Amino acid sequence: MRSDLQFVSVKMNDLLRLKKQARHFELKETNRQAYIGWGHAKSPFKSKGLDFQEVRAYQPGDDIRQIDWRVTAKYGKPFTKLYTDEKERQVFLICDMRSRMKFASHGRFKSVVCAYAAALLSYLASNKSDRLGFTILSSNYIETAKAYGADEVSDGLLRLLETVSDPSDMPSDQITLYQALQKSKPLIRAGSLVFILSDFSDWTSECETLIRQWTQKSTCGLIHIYDEMEKQLPRGIFSVSDGKEISSIDTRSHHFQTDYTDSFLKRTEELKNLAQNYEIGYLPIRTDENIVSKIFAYCIGEKK
Repeated sequence: MRSDLQFVSVKMNDLLRLKKQARHFELKETNRQAYIGWGHAKSPFKSKGLDFQEVRAYQPGDDIRQIDWRVTAKYGKPFTKLYTDEKERQVFLICDMRSRMKFASHGRFKSVVCAYAAALLSYLASNKSDRLGFTILSSNYIETAKAYGADEVSDGLLRLLETVSDPSDMPSDQITLYQALQKSKPLIRAGSLVFILSDFSDWTSECETLIRQWTQKSTCGLIHIYDEMEKQLPRGIFSVSDGKEISSIDTRSHHFQTDYTDSFLKRTEELKNLAQNYEIGYLPIRTDENIVSKIFAYCIGEKK
């Protein structure tokens, strides 16, 4: 990531500048094995240019080679696997740009990391002529866009990211991650590639249940954006503010330090366990890491 890019807010020119770095790459095929793991790209299965969508009862004329024998055995009658042409693949981005993301002790604000990563993913989708849809969470509203041609959607996405990244506008968060996931659900069709970019600070069991449902027909990736200070606070008495009120916090207590660290580790383990158990991608990005190299190493394949 170039050092002259913004650290606390996002500028359109910076987002556009990333397009040049992404022009020789594209997102890998949509199948679960291509994106599962711990941030290391895995080779996708051989692809026929089709994505699995769903199964339905066998109908006369269906290709018998596409019979799902596992489902057939379970229900005692034949079922056929349905596929969609990969050229119509949908990439869907859920971007957390709430006030809680406008923070960093090192590197860039988490919201800036989110915006740059989302821009890169949109360019990679465009390189493969994918359809692109998105949901953006701000502190007090949710903006969504139904999947359409990535070239057409990207401009609107980038402009929204620039607008909501403004650190001078930091109202108290009234929108939850779960609300954003719920609002995204009707827009995500079977066979989609879904990326959720957040610090997951308000992660709940309801979020897990919803994402687990998506994995039955789509491929999901969790991009966990965090700051080093979320792991451990410095010891002392510090002034903190939510943009409106100022108070002090005493971090010298061993009990306080332990509880604080345990909270972060628990959330991280929940995300990792979800990834392992349901073949969901998991990529952690720290605010002072190189965003471009992390995204490229995780979820691209070079054009042939």
